[in-house]
Amino acid sequence: MGDVELADVPYEEIEKALEGMPFGNAVLEKLKEHYRAGNTFGGAFKSFLQDLLKDFGVIFLDPLAPEIREVGAQFLSEVVERVPELTSELRKRSEDLEAAGYHAQVHLDAGSSLLFYLEPGKRSALKFKDGRFSAKDHSYRTKELRERAQHLSPNALLRPVMQDYLLPTLSYVGGPAEIAYMAQSEVLYQGLLGRMPVIYPRNSFTLLDQRAEKLLGRYELHVSDFLDSHERVKCTVARKLIPHDLQGEFTNVRSGVTSSIHELREKLVTFDPTLAAAADKSFAKIAYQLDKLASKTARETMRRDRHATTDADYLSNLIYPQRHLQERFYSIIPFLAKHGLDLPERLYQQTQLACPDHMIRTI
Repeated sequence: MGDVELADVPYEEIEKALEGMPFGNAVLEKLKEHYRAGNTFGGAFKSFLQDLLKDFGVIFLDPLAPEIREVGAQFLSEVVERVPELTSELRKRSEDLEAAGYHAQVHLDAGSSLLFYLEPGKRSALKFKDGRFSAKDHSYRTKELRERAQHLSPNALLRPVMQDYLLPTLSYVGGPAEIAYMAQSEVLYQGLLGRMPVIYPRNSFTLLDQRAEKLLGRYELHVSDFLDSHERVKCTVARKLIPHDLQGEFTNVRSGVTSSIHELREKLVTFDPTLAAAADKSFAKIAYQLDKLASKTARETMRRDRHATTDADYLSNLIYPQRHLQERFYSIIPFLAKHGLDLPERLYQQTQLACPDHMIRTI
């Protein structure tokens, strides 16, 4: 997508999405400045980030730039020559990871070559079989493809290795998914570069606003309570709304039933040990029916309290949208529109290099 020119940028839809946010207009103007017709997707993305992070001294490198592709061609040419060896090592590493109880972040299909072929506005995956590389419209022998190395692009496992070929790296700071790639990519690093950078986890955030913080306090909930399906989250909120006297009755009944059941089970087992399994099954059904009644009570409480339903939706969509961490689902745009264009600086001041844990921050 990097070289594809922008056309008909949907500013009206963006403006509608940001409507009512304190800094929505400022963010919209900033987007119009960079995501303008005639600019490319890659160019707009880079210039927007350069603007947003102008005070951080970040160096930007465009892997699609002709000069960079020329430097990387030698590396990709070597990969073409060694595809059978490299993919064999990767498959062995994937098997080792799975045997150790992990999973391979990237599944290697039969005939995977680790490479894509680039054409204007198009990227095609290359397959390798019987000494030939093929895409939908093209087929090349190894020698032919090596001569076209400037038209190649690495896949997800090969990309960080090419990155560190271009810019020898002491340490790579990445998110959870990026770091997971490295367990497989390590064999490519060693085979192609003979070295690998130190891998360090980046800071990870869930951002709350004042409304979210107040709602969490009101319902006596924690962010971790929302790391579940939307329906279960609503049930969790609903249970907090059940009147205290009714909650007390449920607690008393559960406690009494559990105690009575325990005594009855001991007597049954003494009378006839073969009744143990039947007793456990029956007692489990009793507990299930009690929980079911409590859930129905909670749902009825939620039905009566429309504000609670709205609150649950708001918190769930903010903290764990569609069962994803906030930072894995949303772009930074709505957060800039809500909290201001200086948000990166404010987050930077709250980073803690010695603490790799996920952090909760109220802005």
